[in-house]
Amino acid sequence: MRYNHFHHPMNERGVALVMVLMLSLIGLAIVSALLYLITQGTTMSGAMRFYRSAEDASVGTAEILPDYFENRGVLNIMGAPYASGCNCGDPLDPSDNTDENAGNARTCRCDKLCNSTADWMDSGTASCDDNGGVAGLQVDLDPRTNPDLGDNANPILLGVAPNQYRVYVKIVDTVRGNSDVGGIAAPGELGGQGVVTSTSGVVSPPAAPYLYRTEILAENTTNPRENSRMSVLYAY
Repeated sequence: MRYNHFHHPMNERGVALVMVLMLSLIGLAIVSALLYLITQGTTMSGAMRFYRSAEDASVGTAEILPDYFENRGVLNIMGAPYASGCNCGDPLDPSDNTDENAGNARTCRCDKLCNSTADWMDSGTASCDDNGGVAGLQVDLDPRTNPDLGDNANPILLGVAPNQYRVYVKIVDTVRGNSDVGGIAAPGELGGQGVVTSTSGVVSPPAAPYLYRTEILAENTTNPRENSRMSVLYAY
C-alpha cells in the first residue's frame, strides 16, 4: 500500500517565519556586539587621553626634581617657593641641619633631604610624622598627606582650566650617602674642594649616593578620578 504525503502551505510558512526570526536575532546580536565594541573603544580612547594628560603632568614634575635634590632644596618655581635650600651640616649629626628658607630652623623638608628616614623628626615643629596616634615615625605613602611640594598654601598647578592638574610631591624614604670622590666636601655640601696643598694622605671613601624615594600624584582639579601616580627613585 502506498501513501501520498502532502505538505500543507501553512507548515512551510511557519518554518520560514522561524528561520527569519532566528536570522534576525543573529543579525541583532552581531549589530549589538559591534555597537558595544565601538562604544567601549571610544570610552577607552577618551580615558587614555585623559590619563596621558595626567601622566604628562607627573612626568614633567619628575623631571624638575633632580634640580631640587642636587641643589639641596632650592626650587623657586610656582608652587615650590624655595629660593634657599638646606644646610645639612655634619652628615653624622642628624640634628644640625637647618633650612635657610625658614630662617635657618630645622624643618621636615630638610630632614628628608639631609638625613636617613630613621633620623627624621617624629615630634615638634619639624616633625615628619603623618600619624600622631601611633608611636614612632609614621610615613603615609599618599602624596596628598603632608606633601613636600604642592601643599594647600603653595599648590603646583599645571595646564589651563578646565584641564588643569594639581601635583603633589612627597619624599617618603631617604638613604643617606656621602660625598663624591672628586674632592673633600665642605660642610653641608655633597662635593667640593679642600684647602690643602696636597692630597697625599687623604683617603677618599667609596662613593655612596643619597637615595630618595619620592611619590608623585597629578590629578585633575575638577575631576580627581582623572589622575596619574608614580614612584621615583633618585640617586645623587
